[in-house]
Amino acid sequence: MKKSIIILCFTALLAGGCESYLDRQPDESYTSGNIFEKYSSTFAYLVNVYSWIFNETDPSGQQNHFTPSSDEAACAFPSRMFALSNNSTWSVNSEDTQKSYKIQYWLNYYKGIREASYFIANVGRCPELTPDEVKEWAAEARFLRAYYYFSLMRLYGPVVLLGEKPVDFNDPALRDVDRNPWDECVEWVSNECDAAARDLPLEQSATFYGRATKGAALALKARLLLYSARPLFNGNPMYVGLKNTKGQYLFPQEPDAGKWTKAADAAWDVIDLNQYELINTGNPYTDLKNVFVRNWNNELIFAYQKSSYSHRVATIPRGVGGTSYGGVAVTQKLVDAFAMKNGRYPITGYEADGKPVIDAASGYSERGFSSFKHPILDQTMSTYNMYVDREPRFYTSVFYQGLKWIGGSYTLNKVEFYYGGNSGAGPSAGGSNYSLTGYLPFKFQDISFNSTTLGSNQALWTAITWPLFRYAEVLLNYAEALNEQPDRDETNALVYMNMIRNRAGVDDIEDVYPEVEGNKELLREMILRERMLELNFENHRFFDTRTWAIAEQEDAGAVYGMNVMAQPGSDAQNSPFWERTVIASDGGNTPSTRVFQKKNYLLPIPQSEIDRLKNITQNYQW
Repeated sequence: MKKSIIILCFTALLAGGCESYLDRQPDESYTSGNIFEKYSSTFAYLVNVYSWIFNETDPSGQQNHFTPSSDEAACAFPSRMFALSNNSTWSVNSEDTQKSYKIQYWLNYYKGIREASYFIANVGRCPELTPDEVKEWAAEARFLRAYYYFSLMRLYGPVVLLGEKPVDFNDPALRDVDRNPWDECVEWVSNECDAAARDLPLEQSATFYGRATKGAALALKARLLLYSARPLFNGNPMYVGLKNTKGQYLFPQEPDAGKWTKAADAAWDVIDLNQYELINTGNPYTDLKNVFVRNWNNELIFAYQKSSYSHRVATIPRGVGGTSYGGVAVTQKLVDAFAMKNGRYPITGYEADGKPVIDAASGYSERGFSSFKHPILDQTMSTYNMYVDREPRFYTSVFYQGLKWIGGSYTLNKVEFYYGGNSGAGPSAGGSNYSLTGYLPFKFQDISFNSTTLGSNQALWTAITWPLFRYAEVLLNYAEALNEQPDRDETNALVYMNMIRNRAGVDDIEDVYPEVEGNKELLREMILRERMLELNFENHRFFDTRTWAIAEQEDAGAVYGMNVMAQPGSDAQNSPFWERTVIASDGGNTPSTRVFQKKNYLLPIPQSEIDRLKNITQNYQW
């Protein structure tokens, strides 16, 4: 058994006020004199260390803002922090003072780091653990500490490294700390991953799916080094000259192409374990659904298992009934990105007015309707040609107007996203329980699951296995790094990229686009496109556009969908619903046109920390 699916019952410990991570000793309930005397209480502390992993299953912005602040999604739920990101009104006070759905990344990740360090220092005191158990449990905490540091770094850039020993929170010297340089942070966390990998098992038993493995530690290192090689953190001119109070440059002052080689080597270390594989039986529709609805599979490297409530309640159409809000939408941009069944991407760009530039050779059309059978729902209907003959990932990822909803024994014959429709805007929508674009994400939906009789009791909803690291990402990481490294390896970059395309039921990229061969920039563009498609709604796109320093182009401007405000309520072929339209709002209190400024590539250090830590250096333009 190779999977890592967290099925441990974690205590909810993320509540906590606005106190600094330097102001508190570890919680008393976890540091009493006898906590490490018993196997059970020591294990409970390890569970506590795991519990600081943020819940990434929620795409609505309630527990993180990654998906609804990316160009793949538009969320109708108001008063959540993603809206601050989308209209560039996030401030140094947002993590401290946001009234609704406050998300405190800095504070809570450092709490996780604190708890991990305390556990590492004390686990050896437990007389009921064998030496091998002490070593492995400490390695789990070491991996988690590295993961929490990485999670901070992807949001804030360089961070404060607190070292190996548990922090003495009463030490006045801590008030003088500042952030360590980026490369120093990367080296420290990378070494932590290596140390954890040496002592972690290749696999966990079925009893403990979800506990860290060697592959999890190496996959974390691979993503860290990939991000470090990308332009945001690799000699970005924007950060040249920015120093901490010690006079050290916080960011690399010049690009280092050798970082791509390190990223490639790290990704290969995961591949070379021979522990993971793509689900690929030859039926891409089944395979691509099973990655996300089967509670264990060989593609998962590190994941956690939680109630499906947070994800599905936000993405099930309101008209299905039960507890369903359907307010997290797929953008037209993501719909456009999917290839046709012949492997060609239909939309190559956009005019200044938002009109798509169509590749005539793709066979794509935005005119008229055809009789078409949906390959998953087994439904033949008159279908807008925009959705006809697309690649399998489109049908496993996007739910569009007029489709039937299947949930176990329950069927809704037609979901209506137009104004006044059963899942559209209008008086029955409760203000925001509808898709802003006329699409909903379908990726994590299980057509065997009937939610109509369930309320808000999360325990009643089936479990969902959320991939924090999966093999498909590692293959794409490897392809990208091979394409970019100084000793460019185009041959293998194509091989590993095509493994993803082939599982998705489309031809090799060089067979469809021969001009990609010998063209580093074009292959880069297509690898990023494949990442957008393969990893959609898994919280990758937010970080991909930022670390590649392309968010000013990709995450700004008008957001398009179908015309969900079209009246009367009809999906007849002449309805204005079938028109590309700038969405009316995004999050209820943000403009339809998103704003992205250079400072938004990184979050600001919260003002509460700036006030407490007199020497800490704030991020660029904050």
